This record gives sequence, C-alpha cells and structure tokens, in this order.
Amino acid sequence: MQAGKDGQREAMLRAMVTARDARIASLEKEVAALKARLSAASANAGEGKAQPARPAAPDPRQQRTVEVTRVKRRTIEIDRRAAADRQGQQAGGADGDGDASAKAALEGRNFLYVGGRDCQVAHLRQIASSFGANLIHHDGGLREAVSRIDNVLPSVDCVFCPIDCISHDACLRVKTGCKKWEKAFVPLRNGSKSSFERALQSLSEGTPIQ
Repeated sequence: MQAGKDGQREAMLRAMVTARDARIASLEKEVAALKARLSAASANAGEGKAQPARPAAPDPRQQRTVEVTRVKRRTIEIDRRAAADRQGQQAGGADGDGDASAKAALEGRNFLYVGGRDCQVAHLRQIASSFGANLIHHDGGLREAVSRIDNVLPSVDCVFCPIDCISHDACLRVKTGCKKWEKAFVPLRNGSKSSFERALQSLSEGTPIQ
C-alpha cells in the first residue's frame, strides 16, 4: 500500500514538473516573439527619422517609441516570471530532496508507542512507515500486561508516550525501562496523529522535539 502511495506522489510530482517546464517554454517563446517585435519596432523608428511627419498627423516616432517602451516592459515582465518559475522549480526539487533525506534518517528504525487511542494505531503505523520506520504499539495496560513493555524495550530505538492517553503506572514503567536500557524517551503532548508526525520529523532532522 505504501509503495502505491509513493508511486502516486512521484507521478504527481512528475506531472507538476512537466506542467512547469511547459509553462517556462511557453514564456520563453513569448519572450522571443516580443524581442523580435522590439527589434522590428526599433528598426522602424530609425527609418522614421529620415521621414518628417506631417504637421497635422500624430508623430509616428512618438507612437513607435510608446510601442517600443510597451514591448520592453512586457519582455522584462515575462523574463521575470520565467526566472521565478525556474527558481521555484529548483527550490521545489531541493525541498523534496531535503525532505526525502530527512526521512531516510529514520529508515529501518523501530519505535514503541505506549498508550494512545486504539482508533489511531493504524494511522500512527502509516506515519511511521512513511519515514521508513516500524512502529510497535502497547495499549498501556488496558488489555495488554504492562510487563510486556520490558520485553519490547530492548528491541526498539525510541519510545513515544502521549501524556494525555497513558496511565501513570505505564508511564513510570516506560521511563524506568528506558533508563535501564538507555533508550530515548519522548513524551508527546497528546495522542493526535499530528503530534506524533511532528515528533518524527524533528527526530529525523535532529532538532529538539517540542
């Protein structure tokens, strides 16, 4: 299932890059056409100097100057937009690489999540999987024996506990076990999916977990 989601995201990114490249190509083509018009207008303006304008008619040189100015402004604007699109494309690629690199930092790691809500467990496992990690869940003593935590701790790299959805006994057991086995203990503000995902993101980037 994860492979399918990764494929969909990759296809979406490819479609966005293709659309952006097409837009840049279109803008560059429009710039070339405008530059050609600008060159022709400038040439006409030079030829017009040798032909005096009729007193009663509008000055053609002034009209051509206005047109040249308008074309120049349009050309500058299109150049600016094309450059912005290129920078956006490069930044997007860099961000995507950075995000992938950060998530790769948790590849193959095993985490234990103690407590929380049963309805969230499947979602939490999906989030951990998106970081390349494996999530083991213990309900904190609701149906599973609290002593099982001691059996799982040696095989995990880090333990997460939502402080609003865990019993005092289970939390104490986790803290004692983490100290014994020298495992990282990460208390979460609540049992929400976003809280867990933020913690994994911070962990992958090596920043302090808020």
